Amino acid sequence: MFGFAKKLVKNLEQSVNETINTINTRNNTAISDQYFQSIPEHLLIRYYDSTNNLKVITNVDQLYGLRVLQTDTYQLQLTTFFDYIIGINDQPIPVVFNEYGYMVVDYNAIYKILNELVLGEKEVKLNVWSGKGGFYREEYVTLEPNSEVQEIDISSDENNNPIFLSLGFKVQWQPLIAATYVYHILSIQDNNINKNRLVANTDYIIGCQQGLLCTGGEKLLYNILQSKQNQEIELYVYNSDHDVVRNVLFQLDDRAKLGCNVGYGYLHRIPIPKEVQQKMLDELNNQEDIKSENILSIPLQQDNKSSIQVSEDDLKTEFKPLSFEQQISNANNRKKHHDSKKLDSSLLSQLQEPEETVYKTEEENASIPPPPIINKG
Repeated sequence: MFGFAKKLVKNLEQSVNETINTINTRNNTAISDQYFQSIPEHLLIRYYDSTNNLKVITNVDQLYGLRVLQTDTYQLQLTTFFDYIIGINDQPIPVVFNEYGYMVVDYNAIYKILNELVLGEKEVKLNVWSGKGGFYREEYVTLEPNSEVQEIDISSDENNNPIFLSLGFKVQWQPLIAATYVYHILSIQDNNINKNRLVANTDYIIGCQQGLLCTGGEKLLYNILQSKQNQEIELYVYNSDHDVVRNVLFQLDDRAKLGCNVGYGYLHRIPIPKEVQQKMLDELNNQEDIKSENILSIPLQQDNKSSIQVSEDDLKTEFKPLSFEQQISNANNRKKHHDSKKLDSSLLSQLQEPEETVYKTEEENASIPPPPIINKG
């Protein structure tokens, strides 16, 4: 029975994906997955293939960015684990292809850009995509010159050694899809095991010790738990209500259970934080109020024979909550230096993708290892 239900869910998922692709093709949307549609099209990486044709990367499995792995205490603009830098000064991250054909970030090109900025504007705009709900924003970071004496290789034609102080964070070139490798706590089955350590509906397991969950997969968590029977395991858990990450320790027994049901897939991605949603709604409300005031300030022409009286209530525009795509698009349009194309409101905002699966005890690992990544501290 479970096998039949799983097959049915897979068929429904494929049907929804085909419908989404059809809708986005009709609306000329570059990225099919709405979780990543907040990324401006001009920040999508472009390259020339072997036939010298320009290609634009829109496949969600090939979208990459500089994931923030660690931040200093004074760096409050970026969030560890969730934030990906996808552009610098409204330009895509510079990339090259290595000898194995993998796309990797060109750090020398980034150093060159930042070196020029530290001698001039002393500020850089970072284009950031967040794994919390998949929203886009821009952060301005101050660049300070490094006054310490540095060794320079005079044999090289170009010197791209950084001449600026640390920006206060460390990054790694990773796929954006890795932000969706989370396990949603759906319900608590056995609180004798859970002991109130995990919270239903609002908790998401985003990782565990030694990076064992970094490759994702619906059966990976089960396999990791089974490999840790009668051992202690440390899980990293994000709570969407409080927008915080905490460490949770479990001493597993021979059954290696957490005492809860877990969901994985499209319906179980981390939502946009409530505080960010509220800011967007407040800005939209302010825009609606400004429009109403502008309308009321226009004097009405009166006819000699009759006058038309219009009340202030009749002129005010009724505010209706916008879809996620419209909120993200409006937020982008309000940026000082950015002019992005507004996303169309369509049937996509009404679609709900089916749940990929509810986590059950499985024995196979369906995770697919990602391509090699280059770590840059």
